[in-house]
Amino acid sequence: MKKILLLCAALFMGFTAAHADEGMWLLKLMKQQHLEDSLRKAGLQLPPEALYSETSPSLRDCIGIFGGGCTGEVVSAEGLVLTNHHCGFSYVHEMSAIGHDYMKDGYFAHNRSEELRTPASLTFTFVKRIIDVTKEVNAEAKKKKVDEFTQQSIGFLEPLAQRMLKKSEFAKLKGMTARIVPYFGGNQFYLFFEQAYQDVRLVANPPYNIGQFGGNSDNWMWPRHNADFCMFRIYADKNGQPAPYSKDNVPLKLKKYLPISLKGMNQGDYTMIMGFPGTTTRYLTAAEVKLRCEATNQPIIIAGNPLLKYYKELMDQSDEKRLLLEDEYFSWGNSIKNFGGMNEAVEKEHLIDEKKAEENRFRAFAAKSGKAEYSDIIERIEKLCQTYTDTLHDMTLYRIALQDQGLWVRPSLIEAYEKALKTGKAKNIEAAKANITAYCQNNIHHVNKAIDCGKVKLLTPYFMKYHKIQLLPAYLNGKQKLDATIDNIYQNTVFADSTKLAEALAKNDATVLKNDPLYLQVSDLVAYAETMGKSLQTYTTQRKALDKIYVRGLCEMYDWSKAPDANFTLRMTYGHVKDLDPRDGVHYNWRTVLDGMFEKESKTESDYFINEHLRKLYEAKDFGRYAREDGKLPVCFLSNNDITGGNSGSGVLNAKGELIGLAFDGNIESLSGDLKFNPRLQRCINVDIRYVLFIIDKFGGSTYVLDELDIR
Repeated sequence: MKKILLLCAALFMGFTAAHADEGMWLLKLMKQQHLEDSLRKAGLQLPPEALYSETSPSLRDCIGIFGGGCTGEVVSAEGLVLTNHHCGFSYVHEMSAIGHDYMKDGYFAHNRSEELRTPASLTFTFVKRIIDVTKEVNAEAKKKKVDEFTQQSIGFLEPLAQRMLKKSEFAKLKGMTARIVPYFGGNQFYLFFEQAYQDVRLVANPPYNIGQFGGNSDNWMWPRHNADFCMFRIYADKNGQPAPYSKDNVPLKLKKYLPISLKGMNQGDYTMIMGFPGTTTRYLTAAEVKLRCEATNQPIIIAGNPLLKYYKELMDQSDEKRLLLEDEYFSWGNSIKNFGGMNEAVEKEHLIDEKKAEENRFRAFAAKSGKAEYSDIIERIEKLCQTYTDTLHDMTLYRIALQDQGLWVRPSLIEAYEKALKTGKAKNIEAAKANITAYCQNNIHHVNKAIDCGKVKLLTPYFMKYHKIQLLPAYLNGKQKLDATIDNIYQNTVFADSTKLAEALAKNDATVLKNDPLYLQVSDLVAYAETMGKSLQTYTTQRKALDKIYVRGLCEMYDWSKAPDANFTLRMTYGHVKDLDPRDGVHYNWRTVLDGMFEKESKTESDYFINEHLRKLYEAKDFGRYAREDGKLPVCFLSNNDITGGNSGSGVLNAKGELIGLAFDGNIESLSGDLKFNPRLQRCINVDIRYVLFIIDKFGGSTYVLDELDIR
């Protein structure tokens, strides 16, 4: 590790700002990597310790994990948090119903008593400490004689992390967790101590036609005109520690929070983003990129597009169906457009050819290094990918087209019931019955069978048509009338009807359940998945070992100059406000104003319906202090920050560390960026903080929160 850091230091002493925009940098290593010069050249006006410090308050203290997959930032001493509208989507959706539709109508609290309790699943998590534990992990792996795959698995790393937590200064704090995360293909490991707060309440959420104006049509596109934000508040017990929701909880008091700038920005201004980027895979070989496109992305596109159309048609029928499906529709729409855009970008930007050129450079490096493990590593990876492409393709297609159905029963529960009956012990029998009943109540009885059945009938033919390996779940073999088979499952299963299930269990005969059409179907699906899974396990184990070697070799070739792949840990990226020239004859300005929303307005396309209250404010030009000098209201802007999924909700900061916007999307032209950063095309789409505050203040009337903000 020391050797690596020295190499990093040597490299960054001569690193130029021209290449510095690429990279999601681990804040723990900022000083070791001598980023100060690069950051200063780029325009930063703060010392590095103001960004990240483990001994004094810094900007990193303001950044946390919102929910399970987004970023949020603290903007007041009283625990106010900003994140994206689409990050709060599922939680607000769960809170909504006919009569209080917080998605369609929005929600704005006017005092703290109106701040709404959210689902218990919503947490806000702060990073307390980051520690290099590479030596400890390697020693444990050697002791237990595990392979590379196991060494990087949660099952191996979590117990070690828990032991370290128990020995740490954080052991007695509430809400503390520890996780060990692999870096650089498993060549390094870092331990993250994190603290999660459980009482997070809704403060402001714009209506869907403002927060997501443009809908799926505008997703990943520029120009944009949506206020993709929502605001929450973190509550804690009287000691400032995490606690479940209680009326006695109080707003979390914080020493450090982000100031807000209303001064706006100009082309070329410095920008930086801190957040939790989810996943990038920039150390892949050409064969692995091809595998990603063909075996992961393409099956999702194949099955996802008809599913998206199916959901849209149902949602247009009634508000009840819209409320039922819009969260899933939103998620699918985002994913499908992402994967489709990635495949298109890989082809247009000739990424596979670029990877092959990199491989040629690596082969030359490998020959000079004299290290035998590098000599044929590319060929070994390529052979592995070729062997398992069809298997991975079919398993991806299976998960979408067959496994993702609402009606599902766990065969193990039925088998446990059968075993209990054989023992004849009444206590065991009743316990097994109770487990089956509880499972069905929690997972099946709420399912809309008509919609779910329609989805299964829609997607099953896609699996039948596009699967590559001549292996099918047994219930589909030789079946010509798929619809009739599926109808029989949904109409006749006892598991979906509480009365019929109770009657079946009362017979004390497991054969009744084991002959149920849903049980038979799921048993076949599980058997298929297990067969395919064994093959994929072999692939995954081998690939982890090979990738570790290749990534280590690439890092050596580049003198460890590249940032590690994103893995949903705290990172910093820096860049500048910048326009975009995506193709010949096309130029995109770096900013948009509210006028553009009304230019997009449609009377027939629901993605472009205008909110009527916003229309009145626009017509009156009642923009207050949030307008530009020319009187126009800024909405969104572009920067060339290096981001990916998980960065959603991340604050965009200026050179002084002031909040100027929220990152919420990338552009369609750069969707291969998770595989390789393209400085010419890579753009981050951000909502301007002035538009955010305008919506909170002028539109929503949540004026009480403004007094808490440090607005400059």
